[in-house]
Amino acid sequence: MKKEVISSPIRWAGSKKKLLNEMLEETFKRHQKNYVECFLGSAVVLLNVINNNEDLDYENFYVNDINSNIINFYILLQKKPEYLITQIKELSDKYNNFSMDEKSSLFYEIRNIFNCSDNSDEKSIYFYFLMKTGFNGVYRENSKGHFNVPFGKKEKIIIDEKYLMNISKMIKKVKFYNLPFEDFLNKMNKKGILDDAFVYCDPPYLPDDLLVYQKQMLYTKDSFNHEMFFSTLNELNIKNVMISMSESIIADKIYNNPPFKKIDVRNIIRVINPKKLFSSKEVAYINYQIEE
Repeated sequence: MKKEVISSPIRWAGSKKKLLNEMLEETFKRHQKNYVECFLGSAVVLLNVINNNEDLDYENFYVNDINSNIINFYILLQKKPEYLITQIKELSDKYNNFSMDEKSSLFYEIRNIFNCSDNSDEKSIYFYFLMKTGFNGVYRENSKGHFNVPFGKKEKIIIDEKYLMNISKMIKKVKFYNLPFEDFLNKMNKKGILDDAFVYCDPPYLPDDLLVYQKQMLYTKDSFNHEMFFSTLNELNIKNVMISMSESIIADKIYNNPPFKKIDVRNIIRVINPKKLFSSKEVAYINYQIEE
């Protein structure tokens, strides 16, 4: 399982790309009927799971994200790739021919239209553009739910049409959902999908400082409740779950509890790739045995 890692078509902060080959090979539960992912993000994990599925051996793919822009983008790429590619190419060509001041003006014009639009196809096109040209691949909303990331001063957008068509073909059989994680997991449970599944979860990472986390829970709009998430997994008695996380005392307090155990992804990866360097403290919490 040493294939070249496939990049996501969406520029996204915090991608798992540098860890993927080793994660898939060493820590993912194989030979389950269904692959389930609660927090899709850029979809880089999903794309590489599909690309390595000869070894992983999943039959069906069910993925979810609370961010409707991510899900609508992938549904449009799945169902109408030619239309999506034509539209983003036209917009990118326009951007590439502008001066930096004109690029900036276009960015903020598109951002305003994006925040006011109710058309999911239009928003998907603009979402792609904003993630390519916004600051550092960050997705952030203000208290009104408006995308408010500033211009990233990117010189040029390159559209690889062949690559995007290939991604479209890869995701043809994927079922996409836009639900809160508890609603998604309950739906999967009621459909019997979780009875024979590997469930991969990459929730928002926790801060190292307990006071910072408590303030987030008190004062941040729609902050992620890790205790509720972990409780939902246990209440539904979901088997074969992997939770990706950065190492912290708070993460251990919440997730390092039976039936879950903590594994150090860095140490596992160093065994098979001693030259691999890490800037993050990548760990995981799992409730199954890793295959030898």
